[in-house]
Amino acid sequence: MSNPPVPVSGNRGDAKPDISGQSTLYKVVMTPIIFVSFILSLAIVDLKYSMHRSHYHAESRPSRLPPWLHRIVYKYRPYQYTAVDENGKPVEDKDGYYHSKQRKLMAMEADDAFQMRGIVVVGLVLTSFMAVWGVWWTLRWALAKIFW
Repeated sequence: MSNPPVPVSGNRGDAKPDISGQSTLYKVVMTPIIFVSFILSLAIVDLKYSMHRSHYHAESRPSRLPPWLHRIVYKYRPYQYTAVDENGKPVEDKDGYYHSKQRKLMAMEADDAFQMRGIVVVGLVLTSFMAVWGVWWTLRWALAKIFW
């Protein structure tokens, strides 16, 4: 008689990821690309949310739009923080609201940054190719001027 197969859980703490299949060159090249793309993605997401908040809560923000149209377009709403307890009842401590939502906001922005990281990598690659082409074209032009 043979023993039945033992189910393997993907969440076991003793399991080590198998990264031996990746070459050293791949690790040296991809690690900075992944890091830079994530940092740029996070900066873009932060800028997007900051602009959204500034337009969403703008009272006297300088704008090209007339104030009445700015309020309609950006749906003006003043800041109103309401902290609630476990039962959903308002709490007087307004400082706790920001700190209680900090972790959720950070997780949401990091998730958005991970989702747009592929687009940022494509943008980095295209920018790199254009920079290399521009340097090559400039050097070719400069050498042609010097030697001709």
